[in-house]
Parts: sequence; structure tokens; C-alpha cells
Amino acid sequence: MTEVKKTYKHYVDGKFIRSESGKVYAIDLKKEKYEIPLTSKKDLRDAVTSSKAGFAKWNSLTMYNKSQILYRLSEMIEGNKESYIALLQQHGLTKNDSKNDVEDAVNTIIWYAGIVDKWEQLTGNLNPVAGEYFNISHQEPIGVTFSLSSDDISLNSLVKSFLPPMSVGCSVISFSNQNAVLALKLSEDINNSDFPSGSLNILTGNFENIVEDVGAHVEIRLAAIYSNISNDLLETLDVKGSDSVKRIVNLPSDEGLGSIIPFVETKTVWHPKGQ
Repeated sequence: MTEVKKTYKHYVDGKFIRSESGKVYAIDLKKEKYEIPLTSKKDLRDAVTSSKAGFAKWNSLTMYNKSQILYRLSEMIEGNKESYIALLQQHGLTKNDSKNDVEDAVNTIIWYAGIVDKWEQLTGNLNPVAGEYFNISHQEPIGVTFSLSSDDISLNSLVKSFLPPMSVGCSVISFSNQNAVLALKLSEDINNSDFPSGSLNILTGNFENIVEDVGAHVEIRLAAIYSNISNDLLETLDVKGSDSVKRIVNLPSDEGLGSIIPFVETKTVWHPKGQ
């Protein structure tokens, strides 16, 4: 009989909470079983409410503060490196691949921590106009973002699913299925890294159960799909998302600066040049 090693909880509004339905599903990893909360529609709505408030808190922080919080997360992972390596090995990765993946994740977080105070200068521009005016394009975060993480068993892939929107000031609801154990373990380090409550929420379960609600919820401004999902689910998301005028990004693959572009909106400012 497989022993239940741990029963995890969702991470919402800076707290560890059970699924509203009380339902869980099991993930078996080399003779050890983990019970994972199964997200309900009510859980999603609660996470959106938390994320909306979290967006105001996260986006109001200075660039320096946001950068330091992300950097703190990299330190937490570095300090717990061996436990992440062990968990990745339980999933079937070799020790060397596990070690490289954790190191890659730490380096990825440090990169995004460094871009926090630079991305707007790099993506904005002064537009040419015929007249005595400056026309300046600048970017703002789109707001509450839903992110369906990759099913790859990889800490680096997992952090890449929420760091691009967070680095530009968005709040994120990160949803995981196959890599749920890894995501919920990471939530413990997120909780100890000074993220404002609600700025980053972690849910797990079956995306099919909530896809219509993700698409229809007007407070979710963007849905980023990093996982390979069926065409039927994508179509459902597109149809429901059209009603709420939602931006949907399917399988973002850009690295570096290109990875943050989907999560910003461009605003244009006119200003007279003066004498």
C-alpha cells in the first residue's frame, strides 16, 4: 500500500487553503503518494478576487522592491536546492538533470529580477510625428493573468510560466496539473519570499473543469497557455474569452524580453515640444 507522504493545499491570498469542494487527487511518485487539491469553479473565483487585490499591491511596489522579492525567491530555492533535486528525481529525472534544472530555475529568476526596472525603457519608444510634439509609447501591465503551466516536470519551466507577467507588474493565478507537486512545494518558498498576498496564487487540478470560467471571467485580462492542451479546450477558451474581450496567448515560446510583451498594454502620450 502506497503511503500518503503529504496532502498539499492551494496557495491563495498568501494562505494555504483547502479546495472549496474538499476534493483531492493523487499523484504517485516512486512508492510515495501526494494528495493534491482539485480546483473547483468557486476556488477559481476566490483566486481571481485575491489576484485583483494582489495586482494593486504588487504593481504599487517600487521596481527595486519587486526585484528584491524575486531575488529573494531565488535565494529560497537555492537554500532548499537538495529537496527540489530529490523531488525531481522522484518524478523520474536523473540527479544530474535535476541539479541542472534547479540551477537553471535560479538563474531564470535572477534574470527576471534584473529586468524588472529595465523592461519599460527597452520596450517603449519615441514615435516620429509631423509637428512640434513628442509622441511617446509606454507600456503598462495588463492586470490579472491566468497562467496554465507546462506539464513538463521542470522547476525552470514552472517559474517561466509566472515570472514574465510578474516582472512587468501583473498578478498571476498559476495553474498546474502534472507538475502540481512541484508547484505546491514551490508555493512554500513563495510564501517566505515577501510576495504581497494575492500577487501570486497557486492552484492545481484539471483545467478542463474550469476552462469555461477562465475564459468567461471578466477580471482575468489574459490567459497564457504554456501546456499542450486539446484543440477543443483551446476553442472553448477562445469562445468564452471573446465574450470577456480576453487576450489569449497559446504556448508562448519567446525567451528573454520577448516573453514579457504579451503581458503589457501600450499607451501613447502626446506632449508639446515647447520653445
